[in-house]
This record gives sequence, structure tokens and C-alpha cells, in this order.
Amino acid sequence: MININGNLKPNLLLLFVTLVLCLSVLCVPAAAIGEKEMSLQEAIQWGLENNYDLNMIRNSIIELERSLEIINAGKSFQIDLNVTPILHFGKDGSSNQNNEYLVEFNKSSLTPTTETSLTATKQFPANLSLSTELSWEMDSLYKEDYSDLTEKINASLRINKKIYPDSWSENEKQIYSIENSLKNKLEELKWKQTEKQIEVIRDYLNIVRLQEQVDIAEERRYLAEEELERVKKQIELGEGGYQQEAEAQIALEEAKGNLLNIEQNLIRNKKSLYLILNLPENYNIVFGKDIDFIAELYLKMKNMKFEDENKEILFQKALEENYQIKNSYLEKEELVKELEWTEEEGKPKLSLSGGYQFPADWFVMVDFSVNLADGGIQQIKEEQKENNIKQKEASISYLTEQLKIEAEHLLDQDEYNLLYLNTQLMALEKEQNKMEILEKQYQQGIINKTQLINARLVIEEKEIKVEQAKDEWLIGHLQLAHFIGFLQEKI
Repeated sequence: MININGNLKPNLLLLFVTLVLCLSVLCVPAAAIGEKEMSLQEAIQWGLENNYDLNMIRNSIIELERSLEIINAGKSFQIDLNVTPILHFGKDGSSNQNNEYLVEFNKSSLTPTTETSLTATKQFPANLSLSTELSWEMDSLYKEDYSDLTEKINASLRINKKIYPDSWSENEKQIYSIENSLKNKLEELKWKQTEKQIEVIRDYLNIVRLQEQVDIAEERRYLAEEELERVKKQIELGEGGYQQEAEAQIALEEAKGNLLNIEQNLIRNKKSLYLILNLPENYNIVFGKDIDFIAELYLKMKNMKFEDENKEILFQKALEENYQIKNSYLEKEELVKELEWTEEEGKPKLSLSGGYQFPADWFVMVDFSVNLADGGIQQIKEEQKENNIKQKEASISYLTEQLKIEAEHLLDQDEYNLLYLNTQLMALEKEQNKMEILEKQYQQGIINKTQLINARLVIEEKEIKVEQAKDEWLIGHLQLAHFIGFLQEKI
């Protein structure tokens, strides 16, 4: 008889522990595994590298750089080999021309007769180009005697130089246009990066304040529930009426609704911030713990004063640093260049070329051309380019006035934010002084505990308003400093 009772209990215990561990792992949400917390500074850096709008600009920059690489690669020697196999059918040409048939195959076909050409071209600065071509025909790929091959070779070497007008080549025009577009995008990226940092800080502070408001709203709901229970007990004792109960019930519903509204607003703001940062699902920002970074930033902005500066000087700085103005002037320069190129198209053209034709033929050519009549096309083209320049100048003037108005608004808003902050500080001080009186009244039994707690919540709300006012001043000052050009690329 086999005894299994001694090993059965340990095995069952081991099986049970293994099952519990497996269930525990399966019950843990996937997002909680490998979850990473981020500070505000880490979130800002992540946003700079992963924000969708910024990456769209970076992709445009990459495309422009790639276009420049393609054009620059075209400046080197371009060498092409062309092989055309030909198969002859019927009689040869000496017997009957009408009975000879030629059938051309594609370049990969293997045929008795083959035409081959090798060409090389090279573009140089100053409208100078070099081209060479070597071509020959082989009667048969299988012939053993190649002594007559040189008699069938055609070779040429040619140099071209455009003398007048001394205008830019098409490649140079393309490079100029692409480089201008690249400068525009780089300026825009630099500007938008600073804007995005300010936006992230603003949203972060807004979420912190909403979390604080949620705490107060929960406390108010709790007090409303207590008040409703107190009123019900009074009614049971015959010391209250149903009017008081209805009022307490309404107050509770209002507290619940206020809490729900703040919580939903908090969720929306978090989703919006995470979308701006383009954060993965397993990344979370720790809100409310970056006190030192915010305090340092606040002190930095506090030392950056604009009220003592001359407004005209500030406006001029804003215009000099604004990326839209910079890009508009670059676009105007390009339009002026296009007008010059268009005017040169209508001028007489003179070019010089020379070279060598194998076996012994040197040549020099002078090419002169002039358009005697075009029905007014050239004049229309020039007028169109001139009109484009005038429109761009009008656009710059309009943009300048817009930016001046925006600068005035930011300066005025900065002044108002400071006044509003001082007002909230005075309101907080008033409530704090009032609280001292209420605490004495509570000790004397004049007011109850609920009234005292409500008074403390009012002070907490005033403190949040003070912090919100500080946040608004900080963000407004950052926006003003950025607009005038006082901020570096990274805050």
C-alpha cells in the first residue's frame, strides 16, 4: 500500500500559491506595468521632441534639406550608358531596301548588332557647362576581329558658357528658393518651440489649481451631506421643518454638481495636455511637485521688468525678433530676385561654345538670340512680379501694425495681471482677518463647527485665486518676454 498523504498537503499549498500569483499578475492593468512618472521639466523636454505640430515643421525642414542634397548631387558628373540591341531580318540593304526589316528590342536583349553611347555632363558655376559623348556600333557581339571598331566611333567634347545676360542658372535659382524656405522653417520652429513650452507650463499650472479645487469641492460636498443629516435629525426631534430639509438637499445637489463639473474639467485638461505632449499611455505627469522650478521661473520673470522700458523701443525689438516679420522680408527678397530673373529673360541672349569632334574637328560657336515680338507676354510677366512685390510690402505693413497692437495688448495685460494679483492678495488678507474673529466666535459657541469649516474653505478658495492670479501673471509675462525676444529657445 502506497502512502501519499505526506506529500499531498505541501503540493496543494504550492499549487494554490502559484494560482494566486498568476491571478494577481493578470489582474494588474497593463498600463500600470512599467508606468513612468514625469516631472514638469521632463514633460516640457518630451513635448519639444514629440509634439505633433513641431514634428510637422521638422518634417518640412527634412524635406527641404533633402531637396538641397538632390540638387547639390546634380552638380557632380552625370554619366549615362545607353545600349540599344538591333536584330536585322530579311535581305541586306544592297539587295533590296524594301525587303529589309528592322526590329528594335529593349536594352536587355542580346542581338547581333548593338548601338552603344556613353554621355557625361557637368555643371559649373558662372553658367559654364561641360558635356561629352562617345558612341559606336558593333555589327556582331560574336565577331572576333575588332580592328574596324575605331572607324565607327563618334566622340565629342563640348563646353558651353552663357555670356549675356549673366543671370543665375536654374539650379542656382532652385537652391536660393529652397534655402529661403529652409530659413523660414527654422525661424518658425524656434518660435513655436518657445510658444509650446509656455503652453505646457500654462496647462500644467491650470491642472494643479483644478486639483486643489477638487479637494475643496469634495470637502463642501461632505459638509453638505453632514448638514442634510443634521437637518433630518432635527425634523425627527420636531425642531425643524421640511423647508430646511429641501434647502439642505438643494445645497447638497449643488455641491455634487460643482464637484462633478470640476472633475470633468480636470480630466479634459489632462487629456489636452497629454495630447499636446504626445505622451504614451503608460506615462504620467506628477502634478504639484515642481515647486522649485516654478518658483525659479517666477523669480526670473519678476526680475525681467518692462514697465520702465520705452514702448517704441519694445515695439522695435518685437518686430526685429518676430519670425513672421523675418520670414516676410525673406519672401520679399525672393520676389525681388524673381523680378530680376524675369527681366533678364526678355534681354538678348549671347552664349559661346567650343569643343572637339573626333577624329580631328575643332569648333567654336557663338549663339545670339533675341525675341523681336511676343505679343506683350514679357511685359505682363514683369508687371505681375512687380505687383507681387507691392502686395508683399502691403502685407508686411499690415503685419507690422497687427504686431504692434498685439504688443500693446500684452503690455496692458501684464499691467492688469499685476493689479489683479494685488487685489486677490488684499481679498485673502481680509478673509484671514475675518477668520480670527470667527475662531473666537466658535470658541464662545456663537457659531457651529460647520460654519467655521466653511469659513476656512473660503480662505482656501481665496488662496487658490491668489495662486491663479500668480499663474496668470507668470504666463502673461512669459508671453510678453517671448514676443519681444527676451526669451531664449529653451525656458
